[in-house]
This record gives sequence, C-alpha cells and structure tokens, in this order.
Amino acid sequence: MAGPVLATAAYLALITALANASGIAYLLFPELGALGSVVFSDPRGSWARSPLLLALTPFLTALPGVLITRSLPYGPLAVFLDVVVCLLVIGALRSPIVPALSAGVLPLALGITSWQYPLAILAGTGGLALLVILRPKLAMGWRGALGPKPLGDPAGLMSPDAPIAFPGSTQAPGERSGQPSLAAPAAGPGRVQTSAGTSLRTWLPPLVIFLAGGLVLVEVLGSHLVLYPPLMVIAYEMLAQPEHCPWHGRVGGVLTVTGGAAVAGLLLMQTLGVVPLACLLAVLATALLLHLTRLKCPPAYGLALLPFVIPAPPQAYPLLTLAGTAWLLLLVELHRARERRREARQRHP
Repeated sequence: MAGPVLATAAYLALITALANASGIAYLLFPELGALGSVVFSDPRGSWARSPLLLALTPFLTALPGVLITRSLPYGPLAVFLDVVVCLLVIGALRSPIVPALSAGVLPLALGITSWQYPLAILAGTGGLALLVILRPKLAMGWRGALGPKPLGDPAGLMSPDAPIAFPGSTQAPGERSGQPSLAAPAAGPGRVQTSAGTSLRTWLPPLVIFLAGGLVLVEVLGSHLVLYPPLMVIAYEMLAQPEHCPWHGRVGGVLTVTGGAAVAGLLLMQTLGVVPLACLLAVLATALLLHLTRLKCPPAYGLALLPFVIPAPPQAYPLLTLAGTAWLLLLVELHRARERRREARQRHP
C-alpha cells in the first residue's frame, strides 16, 4: 500500500503548494486526504469509478454550506439544516462520495462565508477526478517504459483494467463490459454496497441525538471543533451503513487513530507551518497509525489536515476532537446494544 499512500501524500503536498502560491487557503480541503487515499488504493471502487461525482458532489454540498453560514449563526438550526441539506444533495445525486458531507459542514464549523470556498473545493476534487480519468493512459505509459508492472505500483494502482463509471452506470466493480463479476466487492469506503443500507427510521433518530449531544458539548467546551467536519462522515457511515463501515465496532482503534492524527497534524503545522512537507508528513503519519492499528478509516486523514486550514488552531484541538469522537462512539455502542435487544425480542417474543 506504499504506492497509494505516497500518491496521496504527494497530491496533498502539491495542493498545499498551490494554496500558498494562490493565497486560497481552502484549496487544501482536509477530506482530500480521505478521497485520495481511497481512489488511489482502490481503482475499482465506486469513488474512483465515478469521477464526475467525485469532482462535483463536494462542490454542490459546499454551496449550501456557505449559504447557511452566511445566513444563520452557529447553532442547532444551522447545524441540523446544514447536515440535512447535504444528505439530500448526496441522496439526490445518488452519489457514493459521502465525504461531501464534510465539505458542506466545514464552512459552518470554521465560519467560512466566501464563495471562493466552493470553487476551491472543486479545484481539489476536480484534480483527483482528472487523475482518475487519466489513469489508463498513465498506466500504459508506465508499462511501456518499465514493463508489465510499473515500478512503485505493486498494488496495481495505475491498472488500466479498472473501469470508470459515470452517473447512471450500473456496472459493478470488478466487471468488464459483457463480463459478470465473479465476486462481491469488499466492504468499505469507495466500494459499491451489495445490500441495502439501514432504514431511515433506524439511523436518523440516533444521528439527531448525536448532533444534539454534540451541540451541548460545543457549548460546554466552547469550540465548534467538537463537531469537527470529518466526524459527520464517521457518524453517517457508522449509523447509516454499519454493515459496510470498516471501522464499526473498533472503538479503541478509532480513538487511537483519530486522536493520534489530530496530534500529528497540529504538531506538524505548528512546527513547520502550512507547507507542502508538513502536509506530506501528516498524511504519512496518519497512514502509519492506520497500518499499526490495522484499521481502515479514511476520515482520519481529515483530522490530520484540518489544523492546516484552521486560523490559529487551539492547543486543545486534539482533546476537543477526541471529545466529539468519544461521544459518537458511546452513542453508537448504546444504539448497537438497543438494536441487539430489539432483534432478540423479535426472535423470541
């Protein structure tokens, strides 16, 4: 997996350099780390196979995010409205790009009111989409120069055999035109789900409770960072798609990775500044934490990169984000226990 990690780190370093050169700080969209890590490591996944949605979904959720931030003060109405509108946009597009939820919440969390923000998001996600589209040509170039397996690409990152799907395509990962898939795709971000997700009435109430409790913690701790944007992605995946969420049930691993990524990102930003090397190292540090814990949780990259876009991030940043993560995990475990008791009553009335 070294190839995809290095590709993600290099892309974030490039985006950081462009952000510094242009003066547009929000080119460095934190969820680019999650998106890049998945599309580079899984070219047959639904994220990589949907380049148009990969580019547009975060842009289309960023627009209402800015509008709500400009129109309403931070509070229950703004947060709930923001999350609901983002989920409606993702659902209307039938988009697999769940990190777009973070793009919509980020303006509210950081007080971003500039219409430059959605365009900056589009530039970053559009760059990823362009790399996905050009992947087959790049792969052929590598193969022509270096033989059947490109150097530094042992996982087949640049394989031209991975099909690209556009909105409306029903082709499943692993299928070629006219050929059936021989196996169901693995679960996890960027993969097409093979069964229906949890029903709305099952996951929506705990999501509402999570947001309400998170807002209480925001008031108690005095920071919007308790409900940090990638946490919305983590929450949605755990509550709405528990069967496909690779970090579901890994309480210790999630706390370790998210807390460690937050510490690494903050220290690197404070030590080196908002520079390409610091962002590159933040991605590598997060990848190392994920490897050591054997956890697949792409939103953790957002925690490491978020300090690079927060104006003067507080020293308590890791503790604030850890409080939000702990609250979510507690709620999810309580929800799981309740669902198990309900299922047991149905089996043995």
